[in-house]
Amino acid sequence: MHGIIFQINTSPVDSDDYIGIDTVSEGEMAGFDYLYETEEGECSKLIHNLVERILPKVMFTLDADNETIVYQGGFEEWRKSYLDLIRTKTEAIDEGNIMKWIGPVYQLQKAIVNPLESPDYFVLESDSYGTAERSRELMLMVGKLEAGAKIYVGEILGYHT
Repeated sequence: MHGIIFQINTSPVDSDDYIGIDTVSEGEMAGFDYLYETEEGECSKLIHNLVERILPKVMFTLDADNETIVYQGGFEEWRKSYLDLIRTKTEAIDEGNIMKWIGPVYQLQKAIVNPLESPDYFVLESDSYGTAERSRELMLMVGKLEAGAKIYVGEILGYHT
């Protein structure tokens, strides 16, 4: 399986601080066999896909440069839906399935760590070394933003598992 690793920060990431294929480690519930550089010119398409398909709808738009993401607000509503997701996953756990390896407990764990259910990872550090995390870490960052805040994308890498 292939996926994307986005380096994201609340301030512009200098190109000297871009992550590289040898400088990214695996975070919680993250795993990959190897990383690779994305095609030149593919970044705008990947950023557009991030905004249109991965991030919560109507919470983000692209700036005029098509590379900067603008937070529109709505975290409180999203957080309620996240809580509903966690509650639903928790309700599915009972005495009969609590010890099953790929049962409801695992589904709950995945929902907690990756609420956007994205195969992509996010590196939130703004230096050349970073940890690839699931979407919860990204949404924790978003929860601290004010409407109108900009999110900048640094390097974009591909991964294979």
